[in-house]
Amino acid sequence: MQLPDETSGIPAVDHLGTTGTLVLWQKLDRLTGGYSHDAAKRAEVINQRIAETERHLRLVFHRFMEEAKPLRILLNGRVLRPLDPFARKNPATIADPEERLALIHGDVEIQSFTLPHHKQMSKTDWEDIAGPEGHLKSQGFYLYRGKRLIIFGTWFRLCRQSELTKLSRVRIDIPNSMDADWKIDVKKSSAQLPPIVRDRLKKVIERIQAGSKRTYNKRGQKLVNHERLPMWHRIQADGQIRYRPNVEHPAFADFAENLPSDLRRGFFNCIALVGASLPIETLHADMAGTAEEIVPDRVDEDTLAQAVQATLSVLMGARKDIKEIMSLMKDVDPFRSAWEDTQRIIAALIETREES
Repeated sequence: MQLPDETSGIPAVDHLGTTGTLVLWQKLDRLTGGYSHDAAKRAEVINQRIAETERHLRLVFHRFMEEAKPLRILLNGRVLRPLDPFARKNPATIADPEERLALIHGDVEIQSFTLPHHKQMSKTDWEDIAGPEGHLKSQGFYLYRGKRLIIFGTWFRLCRQSELTKLSRVRIDIPNSMDADWKIDVKKSSAQLPPIVRDRLKKVIERIQAGSKRTYNKRGQKLVNHERLPMWHRIQADGQIRYRPNVEHPAFADFAENLPSDLRRGFFNCIALVGASLPIETLHADMAGTAEEIVPDRVDEDTLAQAVQATLSVLMGARKDIKEIMSLMKDVDPFRSAWEDTQRIIAALIETREES
């Protein structure tokens, strides 16, 4: 490191002002990834490094950037926005009460958060707080030393990362007087839980994970609730869970009713084969990676209209009013994922019924 007496000629010295510190890095030979003779590749690597730097700054210093007199960080002349890993501004985020653990060298503050389901966030915000490794790798404890984030995305070996708990994140605040207790290294890149803190977190970890599990399980339960016309039944018995097509669904039952008796058995056999051929391994692999990218398949107009007509007929025959029918159908696919088209078809069918 050099401390020059003469500042003229130094790049970016005009940004320094009358007071302050300018740190100048030059000859960053490792920044280019070794592509010294390939300008396109070199630019690609450098741009990737800049993007990584931007996210790091937004996340690590987000609490300073959120204060009443915020820290302003500019990258290539652009002011960076703070990246709150707990999505506290989202009304669907669940924040547990803050706990305080008084120790000899200072207090430890602990607060757990359950992020909203991805359906309750914009795609941009969901991907922003997930980061390049996704929500699965971003769950766990977020350790702050003097409001600066130093370690995140770890359960400190207290439990395993899982798809069902990927919405759980826990803020831990410690003062800089506890560096020795946490065995924080000079680079602020590693730490170890003191035994008393580890014991406390063991007691609350089931609770802070349960919120994330409830978010997914509650939504999943809606899709298999027998009162909500599911296409699939969830059957749990003998330590196993099976998903079986609901042959009593109006779309199936209505079609089968119009089949000759010799074809009806074959139709139900085909439905049973579809259920028995559910790609369990592939679904498990996809759910463990990017569950939010899994969406229902789209159906064409004719298929949707047939399903709507059959369902509407059964529900109206059961003396359900139209508001209740709409509420039931809105919660299940294929109607839920094509709700605007479903509403239009329902309106047309009701108008036809009234005219006749």
